[in-house]
This record gives sequence, structure tokens and C-alpha cells, in this order.
Amino acid sequence: MEMETNRLNPAVKAVTDTSWMPRIYFLDNLKIFLTTLVVFHHAAQPYGPGGSWPIVDSYSTLDFIVLALFMVLNASFFMGLFFMISAYFVPSSLERKGVGKYMKDRLVKLGVPIVIFMLIIFPMMDYLLKGQLSTGLGHLWYLELLLMFSTVYAGYWLIKKPSTGIKKAFPRTKAIAAFAVCMALASFVVRIWAPENQWVPLGLFEPFHLAQYAMMFTAGTIAYREGWIDAIPKAAAKLWSRLAIVIFILFLFVDKLTGSTEFSGGLTIGSLIGSFWEAFMCVSMCTALLALFKNRFNSQNPITKALANNAFTVYIIHLPIVIVLQYLLVAVPIDSLIKFAIAGTIGVILSFAISHYIIRRLPYAKYILG
Repeated sequence: MEMETNRLNPAVKAVTDTSWMPRIYFLDNLKIFLTTLVVFHHAAQPYGPGGSWPIVDSYSTLDFIVLALFMVLNASFFMGLFFMISAYFVPSSLERKGVGKYMKDRLVKLGVPIVIFMLIIFPMMDYLLKGQLSTGLGHLWYLELLLMFSTVYAGYWLIKKPSTGIKKAFPRTKAIAAFAVCMALASFVVRIWAPENQWVPLGLFEPFHLAQYAMMFTAGTIAYREGWIDAIPKAAAKLWSRLAIVIFILFLFVDKLTGSTEFSGGLTIGSLIGSFWEAFMCVSMCTALLALFKNRFNSQNPITKALANNAFTVYIIHLPIVIVLQYLLVAVPIDSLIKFAIAGTIGVILSFAISHYIIRRLPYAKYILG
């Protein structure tokens, strides 16, 4: 009987034995991919529609269009999927630790990096780049929002004690589509007052994507409780993978139809269309990637294990590294797409190396960073 238990898939064991949360290899590998994507996304900022960015560089129209499509695709799903994966592990942590210890651990792991970057790293970067001192959360808004969502769910768990281990089938196509419609409508309502790149003071979060992040976090907790993240049917994987490609191509028509106002917010048809496009892009990409990594990348070796262990730290530390690389490339007379590739590739390598060989070897680092 013991041998039979050991043969269970890790995700199934996570549902049947909530006192122990094993490594789920395909989610580890997906986190590595998403973290790398975040680094490249920030590497593209000076050469595409990145909004306010400390490094300003020149670019051609073609390069701008290519990177604009890359960044629009990323923004439609990658942080939502991060929230879903993070939320997947929340119920088991609460069951194992209880609310008190769980919240203490959350405050340490998420709060300490926020304080260090807000009070030291970001003011130092602003002073060196702009000659002035200012503060904010920068890219660590994700940690702050994750802490807020985790706190809300911990309160819900304390009151309701939602049951786990009730194995259910993967949601049907109609249910997934309904989820995307609800996300689109909720996003549209929020965007009436909050267009893209409008942030709450101190950069706490961007309301523009708040509905998506909250719904994806909720989906992650449900996926754990009902055990369906490990059982995406082949038909569903194929359908949503194909839809992801079609929906992405449709962006060219959406952008033309709305006159590039799909992310401008307001009570407009363009914003409504953009909200529906992004919601269905998010849902289709997340479903497709979960299925792809479950079916093709569900193993681990020493290298991928090390990368997974460092992914969270890389998310935290990569921004100063990428900005330094972008600064060094400003005077180099090469195409902006090449600069993007250099900053992204070297940024990924340096971030993982610095995390593995320096940051996580500092005193108390593993206690804080996990």
C-alpha cells in the first residue's frame, strides 16, 4: 500500500495528503518560463510601448511594432498566471500551518523584499538615474497584491474552512468561456475609471488588470481544492491552444477596429472590445500553457530544480540588473531588437547567477526567500 501511495502523481498526492505539499514539476518549470518572460518583458521597455521607464533609447517603427505585439501578449496573461500558480499552494499552506503561522511567513517572504526595495534599492536607483530621491513599489506591486489576496483568502478560510480533496473534472468549455466573459465585464467596469498604466499611489497596483488578477488567484485556490489542474483533457488543451493562436491574430483586427483605443479605458466600445480580447487571451493562454507544461515538461533535473528554487528571487532582483544593461547599451549603435535580445538574455543569466551564487547564500536569505 505504501508503494502505491508513492506512485501517485504529485498533484494528486497534494490533494489526498494535505499535510505535505510536494514539488509539482510542471508548475516549477512553468514558473521558470514565466520568470524569464518577465525579465524579457522589462528588457523590451525602452524599445516598445513600455510607458514610463528610466532608460530612454531610440528604435525603429518595425522594432516598436514587433515588441508591442510581444508586450501586449505578455500583459494579457503572464501575471494572471503567476497569481493562479501562487494561489494553488495557498490552501495547503493554510491547512498545514494555520492562519497565524501562514500570515507570519507571508509577511516575511513578501514584506521584507518590499521594504528593502522601497527604502533602499529604488531610491538609490532613482538618485543615480534621475538625481532625485523617490519611492514606490516598482515591479514588486506583485508581491504587495499577492499579500493582499493571500490575507483575504486566509480570512475566508478561517471563517468557512473550505473542504479540499473533492476531486472534480476539469471545467467544461462553457464554464471556462463564462469565466472569461465575467473577467471581461469586470475588467471593462474597472477600466471606465482606470485606463492602462494608471497606478494607485506608491505604485501599489494597477487597477486596469485588477479583475483579472483577483479572478485568476481565485481560480488557483479552486484548482487546488478540486484537483483539476492536473487533469486537463487533451481535447480541452487542443481547443484552447488553437484559440490562443486565433485570438492573438485577432488583435491586429481589434487594434484597427478600435483605432488603438482598446486599452484606453473609459465607457467606450473600444474598451469593451479590448476587455473581451484580453480576457479570452488570458484564459486561452493559461489553459494552453498549463496543458503544455503538464504534458511535455513534467520532470525535473538538478538544473531545473536550481532554476525553480531561484525563480522567486530572480523576479525580485532582476529589474536593477536589466536597467544597468539597458543603460550600457544606449550608446551602442545597433538595432533596438538586438539590444532587447542582449539585455533580456544577459539579464536572465545574470539574475539567476546572482540569485543562486550570492543572494540566496546571504544570512537568513533562504528563510526569507524560501
